[in-house]
Amino acid sequence: MSRLFFREALARAMAEEMDRDPRIVLLGQDIAEHGGSYGETRGLFQRFGPARVRNTPVAEEGTVGIAAGAAAAGLRPMAFITYFDFLMLGLDPLVNYAAKLRFKSAGQLSAPLVVKTTAGAKGQGPTHAQALEAWLMGVPGLTVVTPSTSADAYGLLKTALRAPGPVVFIDHKRLFPLGGEVPEGEVLVPFGSAAVRREGRDVTVVAHSHMSVLAGQAAEALAREGVEVESVDLRSLWPIDWDTLAASARRTGRVLIVEEGQTVCGVGAELGFHLRELVPEIEVARLGARRAPVSSSPALEGYVIPDARRIAGAVRDLLRRPRREREVAR
Repeated sequence: MSRLFFREALARAMAEEMDRDPRIVLLGQDIAEHGGSYGETRGLFQRFGPARVRNTPVAEEGTVGIAAGAAAAGLRPMAFITYFDFLMLGLDPLVNYAAKLRFKSAGQLSAPLVVKTTAGAKGQGPTHAQALEAWLMGVPGLTVVTPSTSADAYGLLKTALRAPGPVVFIDHKRLFPLGGEVPEGEVLVPFGSAAVRREGRDVTVVAHSHMSVLAGQAAEALAREGVEVESVDLRSLWPIDWDTLAASARRTGRVLIVEEGQTVCGVGAELGFHLRELVPEIEVARLGARRAPVSSSPALEGYVIPDARRIAGAVRDLLRRPRREREVAR
C-alpha cells in the first residue's frame, strides 16, 4: 500500500489507463500545462503530450459534445467539468446523445466517455457549490459514481475508463487534500458495489462522497456514547448495491440516509422508498441540505450543509423512534 492524496490517486489511475489504451484522451479547462483545477492532471500533459491532454474553452456544452462525438467515433474521451453546477450546460449531449446512443442504434453504436465533475460546497457560493447527483440517477444509460477515498478514486476511475457506456464520475472539492492508502498493484472497484466502512448493530448510516467522511466522524462521536453505527458508503449511485443496503438495514432496523444535496427528490428519497419496499419493517430517515442556496459565507454555508454534528443528532432522533413492527404479508 502507498499513501496518496485523492488527486494523486486520480492522476495515477489516468496515467495507467492512458498507458494501457492509446484511445483515451483528456479534454477540459486548464488540464494541460496547468495540471487541472485541483491538481489532478499534474504531469499528464508532459507525459502524453498535447494530442491526448487538450485544453478546451470555457464552453461546457461544447466539451461534452465533442467528447460524446469522439467516443462514438472510436476514442475513449474523458471530459473535465470544473464545477458540477456547469454540467447543466452539457446535459443535452450527455443525456440526449451519449446516454441514449446504444438504445437508439440497437447496440450498434456506443459512447464510452467519462465525464468527471466536481461537486460540493467549499466557500465558493451558490453557483459553484451544488450537489446535483440525483438529477443524473434517473437517466437510463448513465452510470454515476462518487468515490470518497483515494483507493476508490483510483479503482472507480480505472473501471470508468474501461466501461462500455457513458459514466459520470463525481468527486468533491473537500476530498482533494485528503490522503489515503491505495494498493500498489492494480485494483479495480466494480460499479454497483457499496462499502461497509464501519460495522455496527444499532443504526445504518448511508452516505456518499464527502458525506461518507463526515458520517465516519459522526460514528466515532456516537461510539463514545455507546451507539454502534454501521456506516455504508454508496460509492455508486447508479447502479445501486441494493443487496448490501438491504442486508445492513435488516441487521440494524434503522437507516439514516445522508446527502449534501436537497432531500426533495434527492438520493435519499429513492434509497429510502425502495429500502422500505425491500425491508418493510425498518425505520428510515433522511438528512440533506437545508432548503436554501449555498452561501459563500462560511457561517451560512455551514448552516445549510450537513456536518458531523447534525448527522449525529439525526441518528439520535432516529434511535428515539419506536421500532416498526414487521408488517403482515398480504
